[in-house]
Amino acid sequence: MIGTVDRSRLVLSTSDGNVELTSLPSGRTRVTLQPRDASMYIPRWTCETSHPQEVEYFLNGASSFAWLCDAIARHEEPGEVRGVIQRQLFAYFAPEAYRHKRVLDFGCGSGASTFALASVLPEAEIVGLELDAARVDLCRKIAASRGTRNVRFLLSPSGDMLPPDLPRVDFIMLSAVYEHLLPAERRALMPRLWAQLNPGGVLFVNQTPHRWVPFEHHSTALWGINYLPDRLSLWYARRLSTANPGINRSADWNTHLRGGLRGGTERRIRAELTAGSANAGVILRPFAGGYRDRADYWLAGTSARFRTLKRVIAWSFRVCDALFETIPALNIDVAIRKEPPRRASGFRSAQ
Repeated sequence: MIGTVDRSRLVLSTSDGNVELTSLPSGRTRVTLQPRDASMYIPRWTCETSHPQEVEYFLNGASSFAWLCDAIARHEEPGEVRGVIQRQLFAYFAPEAYRHKRVLDFGCGSGASTFALASVLPEAEIVGLELDAARVDLCRKIAASRGTRNVRFLLSPSGDMLPPDLPRVDFIMLSAVYEHLLPAERRALMPRLWAQLNPGGVLFVNQTPHRWVPFEHHSTALWGINYLPDRLSLWYARRLSTANPGINRSADWNTHLRGGLRGGTERRIRAELTAGSANAGVILRPFAGGYRDRADYWLAGTSARFRTLKRVIAWSFRVCDALFETIPALNIDVAIRKEPPRRASGFRSAQ
């Protein structure tokens, strides 16, 4: 990687194109991608960072040229990962509830969610767990660069196992993770995560697309694909999706699943967590900010546009939640508490 420098501008040259870093009056740095191939799919062309020294960490670690700005924005922009996590955490518990607790950030990727947790929960111990060794190395470099002391990162041994030295935890965060697990991984990993959670602890899920919404916004940007059989969904995505061609042109169905095509539901997630466990899972209601229920929580997170229509939608969500324990919004946003095992009744069934 070659860099050219003047007082306010640095250009990093890669095989896929140039990365231009421009100093801004605010003290931040603008990152701009300049691909050699104009047809390259790039989800985000520019972003800003307070840590320009980390750009090369991303390029040499776990982020490709095309996804560089997307990865940096997830770390840097308050409305991205940090905003989602902070809002969810403090809708269910006061800040002091997390003090001196251990929080597992499962599937932490490049660490955006882990560093967000470390920032908003400064008195908690945050453990980031990731399957990709390059990303674990990247996270450790970022932690050292920023001097973040309440985080550590562990490497998963495989896609369906947890490290043997992983400690028990009080909270688990799955931020934009569940949808990327293959079906077999979900069945294997979710009970193991549940076993790792202390009784009374809570597992949070956010940014996972709802399995049954009409518009699949996460991977394909196609209407109706959630209701089609797998083989027909594959055909539909390959021929009509213009989003993320690296995934959606693939003939391998597992590539589409790994990309996040099939999301989840609250009921399915809870069933996978508690499979074979004596500990029931309870879907919690948010209480902070005057929320009455999860429909209120959803409504408060939307913009002011079309407010009357959104109140009607919130009312329908309230009915769905009461009947089916689901809020059929675009994304799953749920907190599930691990109940202590039920005491035996003392009676035995007849043999």
